[in-house]
Amino acid sequence: MESVGIVEASRLLEISRQRIQQLIYANRVKGAYKTKQGWQIPLYGGMPRIIRGKRGVQGTWRVKRRIKPTIIHVNKNIIGANRHKDIKDPVIAVRKGSKVTYCSEVSFEGKCQIVYRPGNTKHCSGATVWIEVDATTKICMKSEKIVI
Repeated sequence: MESVGIVEASRLLEISRQRIQQLIYANRVKGAYKTKQGWQIPLYGGMPRIIRGKRGVQGTWRVKRRIKPTIIHVNKNIIGANRHKDIKDPVIAVRKGSKVTYCSEVSFEGKCQIVYRPGNTKHCSGATVWIEVDATTKICMKSEKIVI
């Protein structure tokens, strides 16, 4: 059975590291055990299991892993840097979670949408227009440097 540490469990449940420690000390994290490196929390279906408390309001932690959409945008900083180069670097950034792949062509089959949010640039490095692709969509990327 796969297990994770406190930091990864807090990221999965979207609660603080301190709250995870409180739940562990209250014996409310199912199967948690201590090793020399720290606490290990087993995953059940990809998520830690929290035992419900007897008093107070019910917890608001996440019970299912959220699947983030793939974000595709054009990096204008690389476009600017390419103006002075004979061999052009790929400028299309494909973000799947925290992994970023740069390519020169992208094609996809499935659900996607183009988003324009001038006041909200949280997805990428200053991008205000991007393409969001559903997690089940097949993406084909072609990465090559362009010689002029």
